[in-house]
Amino acid sequence: MKPSIITRPIVIVLMLSLGGAFFYATYNAIDNIVADQSRVQQETVSPVYELVRDELLRPLYIAETFASSIHFTTTMDSPGLDEDILLRRLQDMEQDLGLKFFVASELTRKQYFSDGSTLDLVEGEVAWYFEGMAQEKDIMADLGKVGDVHLYFDVKIYGRDREFLGYVGVGKPIRQFIDTFDQYKARYGYDFLFTNERNEIILTSIPELVVTDAYIPTLESLEWFDHGDVSQDSHNSEVIQVDDEDFLISEFGIEQLGWRLLLLTPLEARQAQTTQAFMISAATSMGSVSLLAVAIFCLMLLYKKHLEKRTEVDLLTGLPNRSFIERRYAELQRDGGSLCAIIIDLDHFKTINDTHGHDAGDRVLKAAASVFGEVLRDRDTVGRWGGEEFVMLLPAKSVATGKSIAERARRRLESLTIDLRDSSVSITASFGVAFGPGRDESLADLLARADKVLYEAKEMGRNQVKLCKEAAAEALASQPDVASA
Repeated sequence: MKPSIITRPIVIVLMLSLGGAFFYATYNAIDNIVADQSRVQQETVSPVYELVRDELLRPLYIAETFASSIHFTTTMDSPGLDEDILLRRLQDMEQDLGLKFFVASELTRKQYFSDGSTLDLVEGEVAWYFEGMAQEKDIMADLGKVGDVHLYFDVKIYGRDREFLGYVGVGKPIRQFIDTFDQYKARYGYDFLFTNERNEIILTSIPELVVTDAYIPTLESLEWFDHGDVSQDSHNSEVIQVDDEDFLISEFGIEQLGWRLLLLTPLEARQAQTTQAFMISAATSMGSVSLLAVAIFCLMLLYKKHLEKRTEVDLLTGLPNRSFIERRYAELQRDGGSLCAIIIDLDHFKTINDTHGHDAGDRVLKAAASVFGEVLRDRDTVGRWGGEEFVMLLPAKSVATGKSIAERARRRLESLTIDLRDSSVSITASFGVAFGPGRDESLADLLARADKVLYEAKEMGRNQVKLCKEAAAEALASQPDVASA
């Protein structure tokens, strides 16, 4: 009996060990298959996100940044639109960024292209403009340019009162997309189909489906297309058969455009069977791909902010320009709290330009900008509003803060001597200070009040700080607070 008593635990241990080894071997085999499928899926999908980012989202974000540029919105709103200057600016942008640019003006009912050409926007002849104007969405992608089809990303622009001013846009030739698709296809072996909300195939690597002037193919014309509705956010995959060849077709939504991307990957028989058997397991790998997509999206946001920053800096003084000031005011409004706005106008600046030349005027502007930046606190903002005018935005609980900072800037500027080539000059400035609740008042209204008292300061002899009436009354009723640098 003892041998059997000793043998039974050994057998149990051996059976457990054998079961554990079998389980480990099975797990390892499945893990290797899933890992291999995950690797294949990753190698397939990652370049697709790079393609979408570089070929579609980059031009789209450039178009949005173009539309937000204050230079162009003021140009579009001006009755005296200088077409020559506008065309030269568009040509410069094409040279800098390698893309086609256009402006479609509601004011002149003309479209201006970066190649120097123009087009009259006649209703019934230029369909996209009037169809887009009637739609609520502010961004759209469409095809244009007869003889050399381009994909354009169009963004509506508005005036201060949300009146429609027209469109700005960025275009890229279809042939450039095809060249890029051919490179991806040669490297990764798959085909692309980018479709819009009407199931029109706008971009593709399949030669017989490429858009021409007279031909825009649709998904419904393809035998293998599943006509069921598909969510824009889905990442569906299935194996289909086209001309007796197996393909893995994957589908991805491009939310920014309302498009979807169909990716056709050819599979040999065993690859197709393995993909079908482990489709559910492979789907889990989409979590890492989603993280990659989030990372790419964050990078694109950083890239967009970089472009915005380039358009929101005054090149002469290095200070923020009017566009940045307006965006900063909107941010401060969302944060809540009261605000001081200060308009600064350099005294007798035209005399300096006339007497010493514009180079001397530029030096004076730079020196003044440096002084204004030195007197501000961390959350304060100063920018060049235009010409010799500057604007400060100060989060403050009372007008005393604004008055204190304005006085400090005035005294420092008054004591400054600016060396020129053959002489030196001194400069003073007049300040208009307005105080408001922030959330309930537009920047235009706040600055209008500050501008009014600025001119009162000039009429009273210049080189002084003037508060608007309601701010002056509030200042008399309270002790000035200390505006820490």
